[in-house]
Order: sequence, then structure tokens, then C-alpha cells
Amino acid sequence: MAADRQIILNWISDLSASIVVDEEDLADITTRVVIAANLTAEAFAQEVLDLMRVIAENASEPGHFDQISLMPVVSGKTLSACSILQALGLAVAGGRIAWPSRPEARRVRSRVADAGDAGLAAVSSLGGDGADLYAWLSSVIAVSVRLISDIAASAAPIVKIKTGISLPSTVLAYQLYGDAKRAQGVVDIAGAATPLVMPTTFDALAS
Repeated sequence: MAADRQIILNWISDLSASIVVDEEDLADITTRVVIAANLTAEAFAQEVLDLMRVIAENASEPGHFDQISLMPVVSGKTLSACSILQALGLAVAGGRIAWPSRPEARRVRSRVADAGDAGLAAVSSLGGDGADLYAWLSSVIAVSVRLISDIAASAAPIVKIKTGISLPSTVLAYQLYGDAKRAQGVVDIAGAATPLVMPTTFDALAS
């Protein structure tokens, strides 16, 4: 049985709606998704790969990467197709986002590598027909891993902060970095649910 096109296209549509912000780009993707449903098998495969690339190139924040990480619950050839698409999406997105901390960049690098292994395994199952795709995808993944490694090397380490009393994130951002505008970053790294009353012990960027 062939891969389920509708599941794949629905996933592509959902990702584009969540990640792509430019209205013209989003409209173009929507049109291409509709047309893709009636393409030949080879043309469909090429089109969804390009659509995933376009979506991943629009990724600009960590949440976008995590959205691509959430693959539909599928099996068989549909799982293989989604694994290939996810490997491409994570590789492209992972190298484009400015990961704020060294641990986060390392986590992303591992995720890209693991998804890459799964995607390349799926390509391998295609035999000789997948040779060109294997070479191209493995190159994209390798470049992404190197880029993320560079980001990790220059990213700030995480330190443990203890304040003794609960303070607003804006106050903490000013005390830590001299810039209250970094308050949201403090909240994100700490994983805090209440920016106005931050925990007394939390993780933060060293600089």
C-alpha cells in the first residue's frame, strides 16, 4: 500500500499554518498542497520535500522546531515518508534558529541526528531508486549537525540562580543582564509559568 497522501498533506498544511507568517508564502503553500494531491507519485514526493524545505526555512524560534518534531501517528509507507520529511525539516530548521543556550543546542543536535538516522533508514528501504535522495539528504543533515555544533560552541552555558525571594522576570532580567527586555528569555529558560512571580531557584543563561 502506498503512503497516505492526505495524512502527509494535512501534516504539511498544519505545519505551514503554525510556522509560516508571510501571507503570500502561506497562500502559495496552500495552493501547492491542493495541487499535490493529484500529482504522479514521483512528482508528489518531490513536491512534499520542497514544501517541507520551504516551511522549515521559515522556522525562527525553538517552538517551530518542536512542532516539526511532532509527527503524525502513522505506520508502514506513510511512516517512512513522514520520517524522511521530518529528517529534512528538522535539519533545515535546526541550523537556522539561534539556540539561546549550549544545552539546548546540544539537545537539538541530537534530535536532528536521530531524526536523520530514521529518515535515511527509510530512504535506504527504497533501494537503488533512493540513491540520489539518500546522498542529498545525508549531506543536508551533516551540514545541519555541523552548524548546530558551531552554535553550541558559542552559546552561553546554563547556570543555577538562587534569589531567596520571588521576583518578577523583568527585575531578574535587569539584575542578571542589565536589560529588562530579556525578561521573556529568562522565563523561557527557567520554564516558569508565572513571569510576575518567578521561582526562587531556576536555570538561566550565564550571559
